Amino acid sequence: MLWAQRSVRAEELPSIERLFRDQVDAFAPDSRMLLVSVDGAWPMLQLWVGTLNADLQSSYFGFTPCSRRDLPRAPVLVSGASARFSQIFHD
Repeated sequence: MLWAQRSVRAEELPSIERLFRDQVDAFAPDSRMLLVSVDGAWPMLQLWVGTLNADLQSSYFGFTPCSRRDLPRAPVLVSGASARFSQIFHD
């Protein structure tokens, strides 16, 4: 899984979540992709998206690639499979 992150205003989240869900429906029906967040200084959120490849990741304007070690310790699952989320963040 490739990861990218970006700080966004809270009102941007719905459009990013729609893009994410469209990609999951089209390319990852087994739900290996994840969209997670951590609250920032209001009204900001820090988002991380985990995609299957760089082509999918390039759809997320303004997101910067990052490594798994750059992921937050206790994010909130925005969208994706809860089992996969638990595997990565709670094991």
